[in-house]
Amino acid sequence: MRHLTLPVQLTCLSLAICTQLYAQNTVLDSGDHSQPQQSAKLATIVMTATRSPQNISDIAGTVYSISREDIAKQSSAGKATAEILSTLIPSLTASSGTTSNYGMTMRGRVVQYMIDGVPQTGYRDLSRQLNSISPAMIERVEVVSGASSIYGSGATGGIINIITRRGSEKPLSFETTVGISSGHQLKSDALAYEVSQLFSFNQADLQGSFGGSYAKRGEFQDGHGKRIGPEVAQTDRQDTQTLDLHGRLAWNIADGQNLSFGAQYYHDEQDSDYGPDYGKNLAVLLAGETPSLKAVKGLQLDDQPLTQRYATNIQYENQHIWGQTLNAEAYYRSETARFYPSVNGFVHPQLQTYLVNQSESDMQVWGARLALQKQFIFSDDRTLGFTYGVDYENEKDSAQVQRYDLTRFMQSNGLGFTALNQYEFGPEVKTAKLGVFAQTNFDLTNRLGLQAGIRHEAVESDVSTSTPYSEAITADDVPTYQAQTLQGAKVKHDATLLNVGAVYHLSDAQQVFANFSQGANLPDVQRMLRDMPAGFKIDNQSIDPIKVNSYELGWRTQSADGLNAGISVFYNNSDKSIKFGRPNYTIDVLDTDERVYGAEAHMHYNLQSDWTVGGTLAYTRGQFKNATGDWQELDAIRIAPLKGTLYSDWKFDNDMSLRMQALAIGGTDKAAKDAQQYGSTVPAQIQGFATMDVIANAKVGAGSASFGVYNLWNSDYKSVYSQSVASVYGPISSLPAQGRTYGLSYTLHY
Repeated sequence: MRHLTLPVQLTCLSLAICTQLYAQNTVLDSGDHSQPQQSAKLATIVMTATRSPQNISDIAGTVYSISREDIAKQSSAGKATAEILSTLIPSLTASSGTTSNYGMTMRGRVVQYMIDGVPQTGYRDLSRQLNSISPAMIERVEVVSGASSIYGSGATGGIINIITRRGSEKPLSFETTVGISSGHQLKSDALAYEVSQLFSFNQADLQGSFGGSYAKRGEFQDGHGKRIGPEVAQTDRQDTQTLDLHGRLAWNIADGQNLSFGAQYYHDEQDSDYGPDYGKNLAVLLAGETPSLKAVKGLQLDDQPLTQRYATNIQYENQHIWGQTLNAEAYYRSETARFYPSVNGFVHPQLQTYLVNQSESDMQVWGARLALQKQFIFSDDRTLGFTYGVDYENEKDSAQVQRYDLTRFMQSNGLGFTALNQYEFGPEVKTAKLGVFAQTNFDLTNRLGLQAGIRHEAVESDVSTSTPYSEAITADDVPTYQAQTLQGAKVKHDATLLNVGAVYHLSDAQQVFANFSQGANLPDVQRMLRDMPAGFKIDNQSIDPIKVNSYELGWRTQSADGLNAGISVFYNNSDKSIKFGRPNYTIDVLDTDERVYGAEAHMHYNLQSDWTVGGTLAYTRGQFKNATGDWQELDAIRIAPLKGTLYSDWKFDNDMSLRMQALAIGGTDKAAKDAQQYGSTVPAQIQGFATMDVIANAKVGAGSASFGVYNLWNSDYKSVYSQSVASVYGPISSLPAQGRTYGLSYTLHY
């Protein structure tokens, strides 16, 4: 058994990525409108994530797209990006309700998040990718269920690519949105305010879009109207202020040649007077007393949870390079994540005490990518698309831990913090990645399309020599002790990964597809080495990748004005299994087989021109082989419970619309029963729940108003995350979800 952290993954599936959920077909206009329109292939859509254009119907995989209209509707009551996406993406685990997307898997595996095609899930996974962009700044979201190798170090679970706002076709345009939301107990402390401003222009060969969003939030209320306690493990969104600034400038240099530059600044910080209720004399921590989960006023903490990032990227396209299309990109990102202070038992051969500490992680990433595409036409129904390229990425990860005075913490019952020394929280790690790839898409006949690809990637992690924080703290508290160092080293890995897929067109509207891919997960080296003793040996044996094989079969249909639906079944396996647990919150990588399988489906049907119904369904199961050789269930931190959604959408005259949507999560006790049977740590049993939302839109004056009521039934429940982490972080993190929430926003276009 090795102790690792959540991995960032090297995977391989297909080049085909990201098209439309609830997509509307583009029907070719012949000029004759006397005959009924027939279904046609969906139009070619060029998306950042694909690196090359493809027809939606030619993709061997399950793909979705979420439009700006859908995002705007969902965010009318102040919903976070994570909540919106988990509602609209079938296989994505329901939102945790915190600032973190930790535990939000797809198909039992980790998700690669991207913004404008730039990977955001680095080798140090801070799990705040969805808390790094506001819904107001999102144009659309592209989704792939399953793995993809096109960018390397992606995820075996899938890719979620967030496209930021773009300029309109008008020479000059503005968009202003103001909004307010509140829990169902209306009071000033429970209000949240939001304002966003977007400016775009289109002047001949120069286009641009610049926008900003600001939000200030108060308390979140549970189903009883009470303030929800703070989340001390992954941090929460109460009493936070968020500023998100975005800009993109595009220049059409010449015919078939363009250059664009994008930048973002994001700052989200908490400023709260409330701390958790640790009970009288810290009985929750010291005596295992059941926490009340209440918020207690009187918190005195200067440096509160924070997410901050700077990001830039420049993209260049030339469609006339020796008969090929060239896409090149360079990017840079700086990211900081600060967490809430935690309290843990500290054990060292020379010292035993309690440690009150707060961690902060820093990441700097820069990289460049180059891809070339060539189309070979052999006949009307036989074409070959060939894409090849090279990627390079360099990432530097570091972390610090701030120690606080234990005496003051105890005397204040967990509300007072006096800073002491600061220490390294694991060594600094520099990781360089170089990948080369080639991908083909071949139309064998006018009905059968094949795709295959290969990627080779080499990764080198340079670990600096460091003093483990356990050694530094012991040396501070025990004057006679000499701190030991953890010797640095270089770790190298490489992998050659294959994928192959096929799509068969039953008709212009219907396709069936099959896909196979290979992947390999690399551990988060910086996080892994945080808790390692000074004598730990860093080498290729102690830091070992996890290889994955993935399989998928699916069917879909798309029509111009009727049924849009799809269903897919999947299976993936590996020869290692990841398990996260107590007491040190490390990741155990078990040298044993693991399998994950399930199905996902979506449906969108126009009953009438102004009435649409639809829904999604996702079912996932996963097991690993335990010490007895039996298959044992994986817990809900890895495997999402059964999840389904239903909605009905009406459109009325005068630009009015009404949407009713329900989310249902199934309960499961399989992992808990298996753990009890085999004598391992027992995970939480997941209790199912259901919520209902109502969203209305109407034209008011020169603009449009949106009103939302979320959790209409005021269901008293806990999220999947809050239930599942009770056995990891303790009951103090098993908090109730938000009760009924109201939201009102007004948008003006001019």
